[in-house]
Amino acid sequence: MSKITVQAVSKSYSGVDLFTGLSMEIHSGTRLALVGPNGCGKSTLLKIMAGEVAPDSGKVTMPKGSQVGFVHQELLGADLEKKLEDFVLEVLPSWSEFWRDWRQALKAGDDASLIRLHQRQEELELQYGYNPEHRAHAILQGLGFSPSAFGRRIGELSGGWRERAKLARVLVEGADILFLDEPTNHLDLEAVEWLESYVQGFQGVLVFVAHDRYFLDHAANRILFLGGERPVLRDGNFSQFLEWYAERSEQARRQAEKLRAEIGKKQAFVDRFRYKATKARQAQSRLGQINKLQNELESLTPEARTRTLSFSWPEPERGNQTVLSAVDLSFSFPDAPLFSGLNFHIYRGQKIGLVGPNGRGKSTLIKLITGSLQPSSGKVNLGSSITTGYFSQHQTDILRPSFTIMSEIKRLASPSSSDFQLKSVLGLFLLGERYWDKKVQDLSGGEKNRLVLSTLFLSRANFLILDEPTNHLDIESREALIEALGAYAGTMLVVAHDRYLLSEVVNEIWELHPNGIVEHNCGFDEYHERKKVQEASQNPPSRIERAVRQDQKQKKREAAEIRNRVYQQMKPLRKKYERLEAELEANLAEQDSLERQLADPGTYGDAQAARELGQRFSALQVKAEEVMGDLAYLEKELQELEEQRVET
Repeated sequence: MSKITVQAVSKSYSGVDLFTGLSMEIHSGTRLALVGPNGCGKSTLLKIMAGEVAPDSGKVTMPKGSQVGFVHQELLGADLEKKLEDFVLEVLPSWSEFWRDWRQALKAGDDASLIRLHQRQEELELQYGYNPEHRAHAILQGLGFSPSAFGRRIGELSGGWRERAKLARVLVEGADILFLDEPTNHLDLEAVEWLESYVQGFQGVLVFVAHDRYFLDHAANRILFLGGERPVLRDGNFSQFLEWYAERSEQARRQAEKLRAEIGKKQAFVDRFRYKATKARQAQSRLGQINKLQNELESLTPEARTRTLSFSWPEPERGNQTVLSAVDLSFSFPDAPLFSGLNFHIYRGQKIGLVGPNGRGKSTLIKLITGSLQPSSGKVNLGSSITTGYFSQHQTDILRPSFTIMSEIKRLASPSSSDFQLKSVLGLFLLGERYWDKKVQDLSGGEKNRLVLSTLFLSRANFLILDEPTNHLDIESREALIEALGAYAGTMLVVAHDRYLLSEVVNEIWELHPNGIVEHNCGFDEYHERKKVQEASQNPPSRIERAVRQDQKQKKREAAEIRNRVYQQMKPLRKKYERLEAELEANLAEQDSLERQLADPGTYGDAQAARELGQRFSALQVKAEEVMGDLAYLEKELQELEEQRVET
């Protein structure tokens, strides 16, 4: 059984704690997604678990003999000379050597060696399958490599295809504990979906970092959220976690309001009685309660906050009804044609998602439309009064290295943009105040891309052309970007492998093929469902899939029952708490009245009456102490039940 045990692991950088005393166990069958804002320590924790980075304290252990898979960043120089197939297969034991040893033992009549080799054969078949070359080819093809690419040198591949080769190598290796950091980067939609299917069937331990919301939903069955007051570990996928977290945040907000009211009430009591000797003890007790409530309020405040997008698009010029026309558009590389005879029109208000496998020419078509490349034949016509806003991963050359972020966004934005708009958009793309005076040359590649993307939001372009706009954004910023793009009133053409963006933003899907474009007049979800129905029409959902869905419904019902049971336990306790509070208020009010009477010299004209007043006052003080003790006990019991209800 594969297992990872994390024991009291802590890590900090530059005096900032990423996580402290983190402990957990991860068992076989767990697909754990590490999520949280950029800089919270997701990749660092992944590397600590994989043994690539040492923690400041604590340790990570795995069973002896565990085989760990981790995609390393750098390729060795010798790797670049290897053929793709050899690079992937070299991590496996050589079956040719096994069969050589088998034949030698058979020829020599070495029964002991044959028994040992038979056991070895069973081990190899269990771990790698009978035909590991066939399995390796299936993985390579799943990740988008055609058989004709198997013989190409690694050095001939582009950066994105090299990343796929490294991922294929790790998957072929057959690890029982697998660590993946942003595995969907550089994958097209088909390869991402293949990888989802692969990890869903993975029987070992998977720990991964991803910003693709659909992948998180389909691949993860457990979530570890970093970046809050403390790490949060929850069963379920990312959407289930978000649903729970939103509910928890709303509960925290309501609890914060309740605590503020309670603090105000207790503070009023302290202000009223703190200087009266007879009430000093009760006032001091209330002060202690106030401090405790304020600490509780401070712990709730981060969860009670919600991020809102302070941004609205500048109103673009309306422009021509026909935004763009392409006539007999063709493009060829020196060694091969990419596409030919493309004819299409883009009209005002369309939001188009351009899809197709990597290498089909999506980014090339974008460059032809923007004029960055010239077609081999045909032409592109832009409509009158059409202003384009273009973003790609290679647009950072428009930035001036020696200038600051703030000066560059002011230069590239619309002159009418206010300082508030500039700062809001920079914040949206994780370039807050501490970045504003930084020079462009001091930014990372991802930060430069985010700066270029932010300038589009401040232009008055009425036609946005976006090539992979969500790369280098964390989940929160992706959500904000998608919300903003959804509110954009102009025309849009977007290339993306982020299915959540396509689902939420575009209203048409165009499939690029070598000899034309197939236009689907529907959103991404409907397009995707149609494709799935076509591919799986002969494979209806299995009994196992139906059982899994039923099990998920049952778990939701059980959680609701637990919450309801806890709520029913809390109801009488809350009523008792309210009754005791009212009793205490009446007690203290009566004490206040008696105190005024006992302070009046005329009271002592009747000694018997004065004595009875004093006895009553003493009895009230004793009773007040009892009630305050009961309230403290009830408060603790209610808090424990509330925590139990929130965690369910």
